[in-house]
Amino acid sequence: MSLQFKFPDTIPTTVSVVKLSVGDKFYIAKTTSLEWLRSELQSVYGKYLRGGIAETNLYYSLVRYIHKQEMPKIIMEVLYTSDNGYQVLKYELEQLSEHFGTRNCLNQNNTPHIPKTVAAKKGSQWLKQNESLNFRKLLTKYDY
Repeated sequence: MSLQFKFPDTIPTTVSVVKLSVGDKFYIAKTTSLEWLRSELQSVYGKYLRGGIAETNLYYSLVRYIHKQEMPKIIMEVLYTSDNGYQVLKYELEQLSEHFGTRNCLNQNNTPHIPKTVAAKKGSQWLKQNESLNFRKLLTKYDY
């Protein structure tokens, strides 16, 4: 089964925090490309249908919920966009702090995912090493 997506009218050109809504539930994510995210979710959903993803997969709870819906349609809503990786992570953290653990939030973690390339000190397309370090410093204030 192919997933249906509703994209926003304006497609951002920088990294964005997005809300992926399916029915009355939602998932908070970030992406540098809505098209990439659509493709990734299609791929993960296909693997889920074949029994090939672990519960630790970043999108597991979302694709599991999508699978339970009769006619799944994912609505992509851009909540925030910036070319500053620290600000994006900070905004995502604020959204997760507000919604994580509520009945409608499908996120499995209350802190934003940081790409492994940044952890390996190589940087990434959207997150500079110093932005990552500053964000990790911010996390110590939240006691995660």
